[in-house]
Amino acid sequence: MTELNQLADSSGDIILSPEELAAEHDLAARPSRRLEIVIAVTALVLSVTAIVLSQNIYLRMGAGGLDPKWWPTVLSSIAAGLSAILVGFALFGPTVSRGDLESVADGGWQRMLLALALSALYVFAWAQIGYIVPTIIYLAALLWLFGLRAWKGLVLFPLITTGFIYGLFHTMLRVPL
Repeated sequence: MTELNQLADSSGDIILSPEELAAEHDLAARPSRRLEIVIAVTALVLSVTAIVLSQNIYLRMGAGGLDPKWWPTVLSSIAAGLSAILVGFALFGPTVSRGDLESVADGGWQRMLLALALSALYVFAWAQIGYIVPTIIYLAALLWLFGLRAWKGLVLFPLITTGFIYGLFHTMLRVPL
């Protein structure tokens, strides 16, 4: 009976102060003004590039009203404006706390580079083979790369997503993929 009383009296847990607990599990990313500036300037450069490219869209028919240049120009102009604001905050504002973000995990850079390589390969395969087969393989490969191992997810998600996008664009909107 004394053993049961001892078990009831002690929780068995080690009590740590909040400072000790925070020091033990500090996975938060540190603030970085340089990273903020690089991201903001990159976003601005890409947005301005998109504006220039959207103005170079060839129109087969006479312009009038909303043409194929309109949406890309509007969206990239909004992105450029927001990017310029981001550059201003990055240069002149206080450094943003990134305590809610975790630092890079082991293998994170490799997964990112592999995802970029898969994306480039997907764009090439789409141009050579068509939309359906490369998209299914690409989505399954990305899901596998980022940790999904359940066969249902690896099979069903790419099939359903590809089928939905194909049905929407090719069948309903008559946009060839």
